[in-house]
Amino acid sequence: MKKLVIILFFLLMPVLTFAQDTGKKKAYFFYGDTCPHCKKVEAYFQENGIYDKYDITSLEFSNPFNTRLLLKFGDVLNDPNKGAVPAVAFGDKLIVGDQPIIDNFVKEIDVADNANELPDPDKIAGTNGANTSFNKNNSPVPAASGNKKNYFPVIVGALVVLGVGALIFVNRKKQ
Repeated sequence: MKKLVIILFFLLMPVLTFAQDTGKKKAYFFYGDTCPHCKKVEAYFQENGIYDKYDITSLEFSNPFNTRLLLKFGDVLNDPNKGAVPAVAFGDKLIVGDQPIIDNFVKEIDVADNANELPDPDKIAGTNGANTSFNKNNSPVPAASGNKKNYFPVIVGALVVLGVGALIFVNRKKQ
């Protein structure tokens, strides 16, 4: 019986390791407290259930950390409007301006393959290729793209297998 449980465990482990819940797509929303354009985007997000459908992290622009992060996205994605709010960053895209966000956010994030985790400008900087972002004038701006791989489930699976193996080795009956 014990061998059957161990065999089943090792057969199910790869399935459990690689069965990731993609969950909601994630994005940063950079805004200013007194910005009327930001309030327009905020109202659009509220009225259309964007916060329910996507995992939006709102970052107020007056915070120096948030400002540096937005500027870094602008640099990495070569956006001529870097540092302007409202702005939304997801995957390897940055959309700046109220009307471009309202017009393009949902359709762009829905087709983005790499929006299952919050974007990282350092990872985007190391990739090649071009995708399309939109600036305030609703005109395309080239951006970088890349193949992001998540090794976390593999590492967790390997640690679990090693732990189970160690437990079996330590608790084995000496014959």
